[in-house]
Parts: sequence; structure tokens; C-alpha cells
Amino acid sequence: MTAAFWNKRAQKYNDAIEKHDAVYVQTIESTKSLLSTSDVVLDLGCASGEFSLDIAPRVQRVHGIDTSTNMIAIATEKAKDRSVGNVTFDPTDVFDRSLDAQRYTGVLAFSVLHLVDDLRAVLGRVNELLPAGGLLISQTPCFGERGLLFKLLVGIAQKVKMAPPILNLTVPELEAEIAGADFDIAESKEWDPNNAIHWIVARKRQGSS
Repeated sequence: MTAAFWNKRAQKYNDAIEKHDAVYVQTIESTKSLLSTSDVVLDLGCASGEFSLDIAPRVQRVHGIDTSTNMIAIATEKAKDRSVGNVTFDPTDVFDRSLDAQRYTGVLAFSVLHLVDDLRAVLGRVNELLPAGGLLISQTPCFGERGLLFKLLVGIAQKVKMAPPILNLTVPELEAEIAGADFDIAESKEWDPNNAIHWIVARKRQGSS
């Protein structure tokens, strides 16, 4: 992911996500149903923190991370304004070794897995951070399911720096990558057909190191 790209778009992104469209509400409610008050959650690529802040009342603690410093600044200010005390935000990535001591029981990956440079490495690191049975809750645009015209338009947008680098994943490819990182997939279903968004919930496999 490119921090500079998202730094420029942080406020615009936040204005959009705060509108809480139907897909957002569906994601929040489904996520809450999977978590409990004992959970410690890592929000990977948390952006402006909206998901973290809405999940916080349901869990023990949320830690949001993002490489965009502007996104983290917005998220931190929102936590303060809303008096949410069990959320912290840091401008870092999943490979930061300080995360090893956090004892996460769940990881959220909302609209982020298609943006990473090395999906296999990221999923492997997520596996490292979770105990056996720990949850990976993901929502991912699978643009590999879209037609050629869409892919051409995205390519043009990337050339003029209006879109970041994107992995054109298909659903089977995403499922295979998650399963290959020693996760057992519990749920896999179409989430937002208009935007090719797919929902996958997986648990770290028993015996996985």
C-alpha cells in the first residue's frame, strides 16, 4: 500500500465512510456477532478508524494500525471526540515486531487485502499474531471477478495516480491464499455484488505455529 496516496485522500475517505451505507452496517453487525467482550482485536489497515470505533463497545480492546499518518491522525481525534477509551491507533504495518506482545484474539481486514504488496506474507504474519482458533474477519474487493473493461479502467486510473496498486484477486484465489496460511474458512460469501466485495471469516488452524 502507498501511504502517500492515502495521506492525500484521508479526509475524503473519512467523509465517505462516516455515512454508514448498507454494506458498512452489514459488516459492523456481522462482525459484532462474531466477537465478545474478552476479545482483543487488531484492525489491519484501519484507515480513519470508523470500524475500530464502532466495534470497540463489543470487545475488550481494539488496536488499529495503518501506514497513512493522516488516517491515523483522524482516527485518534475521533476516538478522543467520541470518548472511546479502549481503542488505540498507531501509524505502522503488520510486520512491526512490537505487535508480538499484544495477544490479539482476532484480526479485522476490511477492504485491505487487495491493497497489500505481498498477500502471502501478510496472511502469514496475521497467522503469527493469533492463537490457535483466533479469528480473521475479512471483507475484500475481488476485482478478478470483474470484466475486462473494469480492469482496463482501473489500469488507466492507476497510471494517472487516481487509484493505488491493486491485486486483481478472484474469490477462489483469495480463499486459497487464506487456507494456505493455515486458516480454516468458516464463512465465505458474496457481500456486495455491485462492488465484487467478498466476505470471509476464518480461524487459525489448530496446531499451526
